[in-house]
Amino acid sequence: MKVLLLKEALPAGGAERQLALIMEHLPQAWERRVWTMGGGPFAEVIRERGQRVDVSARAGRLDARPAADLWRLLRGWRPDVVHSWDWMSSLAAAPVCAALGIPIVDGTIRNGIARRRRSLPLRAGMAGATLIVANSQAGLRAWGVGAAKGRVVYNAFDPARWALCDAPEAGAPAARLTVVMTGRLVAHKDFSTLIAAARVLAAEQPGGWRFLLLGEGPERARLVAEAGDLVARDVVAFAAPGLEVLPLVRGADIGVLMSREDQHREGCSNAIMEYMACGLPVVAGSGGGNPELVLDGLTGFLVAAGDAVALAGRLRALGADRELARRLGNAGRARLRERFTVARMVRSLERVYWEALA
Repeated sequence: MKVLLLKEALPAGGAERQLALIMEHLPQAWERRVWTMGGGPFAEVIRERGQRVDVSARAGRLDARPAADLWRLLRGWRPDVVHSWDWMSSLAAAPVCAALGIPIVDGTIRNGIARRRRSLPLRAGMAGATLIVANSQAGLRAWGVGAAKGRVVYNAFDPARWALCDAPEAGAPAARLTVVMTGRLVAHKDFSTLIAAARVLAAEQPGGWRFLLLGEGPERARLVAEAGDLVARDVVAFAAPGLEVLPLVRGADIGVLMSREDQHREGCSNAIMEYMACGLPVVAGSGGGNPELVLDGLTGFLVAAGDAVALAGRLRALGADRELARRLGNAGRARLRERFTVARMVRSLERVYWEALA
């Protein structure tokens, strides 16, 4: 089997981490390579693992040279299957793949909402694909993709990262509970609801809580200003962890992920998997694919989007009952080890590739 994976760019992100895992763990006998229109940190990660990345950089939005480079690659290398992770890559590959009889697996559904923005090219790419693979059932439902063409391949947690998840042996519980939320500081990641919940809990129990917001992005300045009084009192802190968040996540007590669900709903969240790997109970928004990861009341809690009062209530309950928090965290860690493994992800994806080829 020869597989070509297409990605517009390889920045620090959840989809890129999953692509790198797939490249590393596909069967050794298979040939695989990545084509992209932009480099990034994960281009180097993939190369360091001994795999090939071809970068055809765009000079501007109307630059057609990358498409020409891709067409030459398709004609010359003749992959058995093309797996595209972005609509632009899908549309660029479609004419040559159709002419050469190469099936396309469209992997553009990475969240649980059908966005209006750019929905036409996304749907066009999916229409031309042999099969569509999403990382959650919620994603397929949101886009109206049925069983005839849609397949779910859940994300996996990198086994090489387990060693980073074990916190040092602790003595007595810390006086302050630490709540962590990771993600890009962008408008659709709802850090504001967490800040509002932090304000409620800090007023109730001064000195009892610490909130760690991990990430970089265009909303950073606004969020720092919004939480300014809490930052000054050392209730809220911001940090930019780079490619690896686990050393900071593992020191927390509770993991949170909230989204503005009118703009974004998670698919199979890498952030939630990182919390689970570190044994943290999870409190997350109830939309998108989160219920496929977080079992409400068993590995964490699900709350309505934007509901700072409900979020504060669940955090308060976990803070008051450390045994409950420990039990939920351990159950989440066990669930991750059992159901969200690289072996399971790769086996599922192999079946998708063979089915597309057939």
